[in-house]
Amino acid sequence: MKHSPEFTDIIMNLDELVSACGQDRQWVIELIEENIIEYDVPEHEQFTGYQLTTVRRASRLSRDFEASVPAIGLILELLDELEQLRRLKRQLDMQTPVIEVNADNLK
Repeated sequence: MKHSPEFTDIIMNLDELVSACGQDRQWVIELIEENIIEYDVPEHEQFTGYQLTTVRRASRLSRDFEASVPAIGLILELLDELEQLRRLKRQLDMQTPVIEVNADNLK
């Protein structure tokens, strides 16, 4: 693995990615084929720390739920959407004014 100062991230090849995630090479290739992890320059087979995080997350899903690679792709997609919705809700909650009403004054 080498450190890329341009992206302030680690850069690794496929073999290093496989080794770092603890899965076999074919399983990682299946993740690539299902577009669960993508990389910009296929002929260089360079992966980042972000992609390593995704592979490790996929590995935990495979182990904990015995999920197939296509199921892992769907689960990760749904988890990402859930996180986006939570982030949006937090933003809306911060923008929405809270109006407090004193029930004693309503009588």
